Amino acid sequence: MQTGPSNPQPKIQNPKSKIQEVHTLSRELRLLIACCQAKPSQDDIDLILDTIRDPKFDIQNLLELSSRHGVLPLVYKNLKAIEKSIQTSSSQNDTPPTQNPKSKIRNLLIELKPRYFAIVQRNILMSAELIKIFRLLRENDIEVLAFKGPTLAQIAYGDITLRQFGDLDILIHRKDFRKIASQMTEKGYEPRFPIETFTGDKVMFEMNNDCPFYDRKRGLAIEIHWDFFRKLALSTQKLQPWEETAQVTINGSAIPTLRYETHLLYHSLHGSKHIWERMCWIVDIDRFIRNVPDLDWDDIIDRAKELGALRMFLLGPALARYFFNTPLPEKIEKLCRQARFDNLIAFVVDEFKWENPTPEDSLVKLKKVIALRDNLYYKTFTLLEFLFRPGINERRTIVLADNLFWLYWPLRPIGMVYRFLFCRLMKLCEQRD
Repeated sequence: MQTGPSNPQPKIQNPKSKIQEVHTLSRELRLLIACCQAKPSQDDIDLILDTIRDPKFDIQNLLELSSRHGVLPLVYKNLKAIEKSIQTSSSQNDTPPTQNPKSKIRNLLIELKPRYFAIVQRNILMSAELIKIFRLLRENDIEVLAFKGPTLAQIAYGDITLRQFGDLDILIHRKDFRKIASQMTEKGYEPRFPIETFTGDKVMFEMNNDCPFYDRKRGLAIEIHWDFFRKLALSTQKLQPWEETAQVTINGSAIPTLRYETHLLYHSLHGSKHIWERMCWIVDIDRFIRNVPDLDWDDIIDRAKELGALRMFLLGPALARYFFNTPLPEKIEKLCRQARFDNLIAFVVDEFKWENPTPEDSLVKLKKVIALRDNLYYKTFTLLEFLFRPGINERRTIVLADNLFWLYWPLRPIGMVYRFLFCRLMKLCEQRD
């Protein structure tokens, strides 16, 4: 069993930052990228200071972007460090307060501070709840693994307060779901789905890969997963989450989690599934690789190939390298270069600017996910699953018995035509699924 990382850094040379090359982004987005560097360079610091001095700099836009991209804690912490590092020279003393860099940063920190501490308090609350849930399930002899959320924050950042997360994610065995659901209900959580209507397991487990539970009084959410991905032809079994596990210590409690190689593989596949629409996912990859230096890269590559998803995996490290100078082994760097991700990286850069994605945007992203698969078999499989595999929207339409499950398959394309065409034209519904 793996234990928590010891924090040494991989001894691989870092190239010069490419932050200045991202010219098409707004000044606020470029500031976010600079603030998310593991160790901001002088170029990054100069960019930050020049940005906040700019009369056109929009603090409210920065607040909104840092929240949307899940990096507000990192922005706050790095700005705090930069503020402390600025030496007040005589020339700065003669500078008007409105242009003094330390004064400008201090004003920005005043705006960020309430949101930062709200995130810190919530992360601490949710981490404590994770520990309680694991103790409860352990007492009932239920095997579970934590991933994402505070677990990822502790492994990748060494601090549960440096990563934003909205819920807790727990992986279970399917056979234990109803027992866990009963335990969650007793603790005051309500399931998102009317699970009492699922008399059979096929409709329950084949149309969903998880079931969220909500404690509405405390505003807490826990997602109980039995699969990592419902579609996209990515087999949880081939990810082998249960064959070898790791352990991470959170607030003095040992929490079982995925082995580190599985963790990194999953998070890179998850990011590629969404074409890396949130900056925090790329930062996660950067910090994970930096903080866990002894990864078995050959094992990750072998399993990614078995999934037909080597390119999907490699896109994560490639983006981390591009934006955050992530130190990668030579073999991984070579594979990333061979994958020729230039156009995809440009798409991600452009995607950062999206505010309200449309159904058409989702189809564009699906096309790119299909293109990321390793061969024609997996490309075709991914497309067919998207077009025909029933899911939440079909289950919302009608709940069928297991022996009528096949009727959901034709409902999927019919529902897609309705949502993407009729509803779009008539402006009757928002994008779903």
